[in-house]
Amino acid sequence: MGRNEQALIATCWTTAGNVRPDQVDNLSRWRLEDRIEAAARAGYGGFGFWLGDLIAWREQGGEYGALCRHLSDAGLGIVELEYLSDWFAQGERRERSDAARAELFRAADALDARHVKVMPPFSNQGWARAALAEQFAALCADAARHDLLMALEMTPFSDLPDLGSALDMVVQADAPNGGLLIDIWHVVRSDSAVAAIADVPARFIKAVELCDAELAMRGSITEDTMCHRRPCGEGAFDLPGFVAALARAGYDGPYGVEILSDAFRALPLDEAARRSFDGAARTVGAIAPDARNQ
Repeated sequence: MGRNEQALIATCWTTAGNVRPDQVDNLSRWRLEDRIEAAARAGYGGFGFWLGDLIAWREQGGEYGALCRHLSDAGLGIVELEYLSDWFAQGERRERSDAARAELFRAADALDARHVKVMPPFSNQGWARAALAEQFAALCADAARHDLLMALEMTPFSDLPDLGSALDMVVQADAPNGGLLIDIWHVVRSDSAVAAIADVPARFIKAVELCDAELAMRGSITEDTMCHRRPCGEGAFDLPGFVAALARAGYDGPYGVEILSDAFRALPLDEAARRSFDGAARTVGAIAPDARNQ
């Protein structure tokens, strides 16, 4: 499949329906085929898969080749896979992570995936940044054999809690196919400056995610993250400033759209796809072509 790098990606939770990523039972009740078609009808150019949904697809007799043909028929040329955790760990955690890595790479080969989302150590586990950089460099070298980008998502509830610390780690790793996934949600909630994104070298920005919300956090960080995001244009985030800063940094890749909220999860599939796409398309389209030169 060809990769239109300017497209919007329907990330996996945006089309998953009424399930939460942080719950044990987090498999979508909607068929992957229906989700792909809804994303295409809405206007998306890319689609994101949750590893759990892919494993369930295979266990039910599905083949990645058929899924690839379905994506191609729908015109969805960019594929994102989510996510890999514990790539830095040891013992049983690392064994589970390595099994997930193998399945993600198998899916990536079959689906011609662009990138895999990579998670830092959650809950402030105390990992040294140099050790993470060494493991991330090794992970990226492994992924390079599959023509994959590895996009580390900075999250405020992790050992890489802000833009500066996450950037420092990937710079230390210095992998050509490794860098950051910059999600406006985590930028705002970590108190990182949106304008500072303009100073991130473009080579270290591998993926981007959009959503909206109120500026004030509601409840715990977990509740806020999982329950109160909104489609672009329906909150108070500085989305135009975010996209303009990325343009000044030189980023010209796709934008994922990730909406995690109780209200959004209750929407019918087609409405969720259309509403999420329309808000994000207005956001990205509102930036003048010469924004990177301002």
